[in-house]
This record gives sequence, structure tokens and C-alpha cells, in this order.
Amino acid sequence: MELRVIETAREALGDLDEFLSESSRRRFRRRTADLTEKECEVLSQLAAGLTTYEVAEALHVSPHTVRSRVKSSLKKMGAKTREQGVAIAIRERAIDVDT
Repeated sequence: MELRVIETAREALGDLDEFLSESSRRRFRRRTADLTEKECEVLSQLAAGLTTYEVAEALHVSPHTVRSRVKSSLKKMGAKTREQGVAIAIRERAIDVDT
């Protein structure tokens, strides 16, 4: 009987360890992990102070494409504004900012 209790307790501890390790991985996952290279390019240009139209011109895409990439990147990061998205990307080193 005691052996069965000990085995059950060990299994429960193993399950708990697995749950906690998965939970901590989710909690500390980088918010920028799913950004594409193109989305990072746009965020980098925005960090440099360019407007939507200036970014479009610099990257040889339409302003609609720039807005679409910004919207997509903000959604992936859970950011509400462009400024917040750029700040997250800088903090997580997803984009380089020349100082």
C-alpha cells in the first residue's frame, strides 16, 4: 500500500514539474518571437522616426503594405500603439537602433 502511495506521489510531482516548466516557458516567451523580417524592417524604420509614407518609400512598398505590417506586428506582440510596439521590439532586441 505504501509503495503505491509513494509512486502516485512521484507521478504527481512529475506532472507538477512538467506543468510549471511549461507555464514558465509561456510566461517568459519573447513577444517578438513570431515577427517576420519584413515586420522588423518596418518597426526599425518607425523607430528611426519615419512616417508611414517615408517607410513605404524607403522599402519600396505601398503605404498600405506598411500599415498592414504594422498592424500584424502589433497584434503578434500584443501592443496597442506603434510606439508601444517599437518599444517592445527595442527592449527585446528584435530591431537595432543606432544611437
